[in-house]
Formats: sequence, structure tokens, C-alpha cells
Amino acid sequence: MLTKMWLKANATYSRYVNNERGAQALEWVALGLVVLAVMGAIASGVGDNTSIGKTIVSKLEQMINKIGGGGGS
Repeated sequence: MLTKMWLKANATYSRYVNNERGAQALEWVALGLVVLAVMGAIASGVGDNTSIGKTIVSKLEQMINKIGGGGGS
């Protein structure tokens, strides 16, 4: 009886541990939340006339100029 219970518990455990779909979905959700958090931080910093907002805007302008070949430094 104990062996039968152990085999059933082990099969249930293995089913959840070996299920990669759930782990992959969780990773995508976490990545989406990180992207949203970064976008929210940028949006809150850009709207203000603070040094953080000015720094974010200037760094974004520099990156865009480098991509577009604008020669900005």
C-alpha cells in the first residue's frame, strides 16, 4: 500500500516538475511585467521637468541618433 501511494505521489510530482509549458508562460509574464515597469518609469520621468526626466530624454535622443546615423554624441 505504501509503495502504491509513493508511486502515485511521485507521478504527480513528476508531472508538475516536468511541465515546461507553465514555466515558459511564467517567464513571458515576468518579462512583460518588466517591460511595463520600465515603460512606466520612463513615462513618469519624461513628463516631469526633473533631472531624471531630462536625463532619460537626452539618453533616448542619443540612442536614436546613433541608430539613425545622426552623428549625435
